[in-house]
Amino acid sequence: MNFVRSGPRYLFLKVKSPKLFCQELSRKTKLKKLNFQTAIKLAAEESVIVFLSDYNKDSFKVEDSDLILYLPLNSTALLAMILNQHELSQVVEKVTTGPGQLVMRIPDQGEKVIEEIAENYQAEEMSILEAIDKGNTDSTIISFTDQPIKSRLKSLKKVRDNILVAKNSTLVFEELRRDAVRYITHGLENHQWSELKINIYDSDELYELEYKRLITILSDLEAGIILGESWTKDHAFALFSITAYQIRLFTFLEPIEIKKILFAFEYNSDGERLVDYDLFNKSNKINWSEILNDGKYHDRKELAFSYREKIMKELSESAKKRYFDIEKEITAQSNK
Repeated sequence: MNFVRSGPRYLFLKVKSPKLFCQELSRKTKLKKLNFQTAIKLAAEESVIVFLSDYNKDSFKVEDSDLILYLPLNSTALLAMILNQHELSQVVEKVTTGPGQLVMRIPDQGEKVIEEIAENYQAEEMSILEAIDKGNTDSTIISFTDQPIKSRLKSLKKVRDNILVAKNSTLVFEELRRDAVRYITHGLENHQWSELKINIYDSDELYELEYKRLITILSDLEAGIILGESWTKDHAFALFSITAYQIRLFTFLEPIEIKKILFAFEYNSDGERLVDYDLFNKSNKINWSEILNDGKYHDRKELAFSYREKIMKELSESAKKRYFDIEKEITAQSNK
């Protein structure tokens, strides 16, 4: 489970002709001319967002940029390229590096986490744009989200809050990576994580494939930490036991959120129920009827597919591909 990752770097370049500089740079490497919102959506680790402005302008601010460029390489590689290419270096008048950026995953009700980190670093809350303008190379923007952080933010809508820390991003990253679990624990109700048990039941005995299918989803959603796996017996009825493969999951997510994931992926894309995923919290089984718990009738398959559709939108393209490859294999083997 990933709690902290780095974000893009920010560079401000004052050049003699932003348009010509951009054209020349595009001949040397891949780049995209974008607005800030789109650039942030694309920005991943080891990428850089460049704010180009005419050298006659006085300020280094995002809003004063003539062009915003996104490049999928790190800032060191970009600066080396500019310095080594006379056509580029001769038109650059000044370079200023912006703050570093980190992204931290927090619980759904994670206000206490943000407050504690902001207090410890004596940091200010502000928007990303404000932080880029106010920060410098020795400061760090920390963006908080309750969504899986993977390699990119996806959208600023996923960001709950941002703080600007007056400390180098390398040092802050090391400290947050070390202390993230403690911060998150303090932010949880009763300061407790959940240790859940997932039992996989499959009448076709395709346990390995069903396990891979489930882990593909849980891993990509960064839903928790696998503490252990083993075969178990479920004594559902007197004198009768069922074999199941059990996964122990350690998570700060609410157990009902894990149940939604399990419930959604009991079915394949064609609506065929392939497997039973039972969830236990402190030996208490969580039933699918508890997901909405509104006393109304809900069609099981329709409800599962509605959650499946929502979750699929959050998965990375690589995870979707792996998932559907496994699902096809399961369907093919179960129909033999």
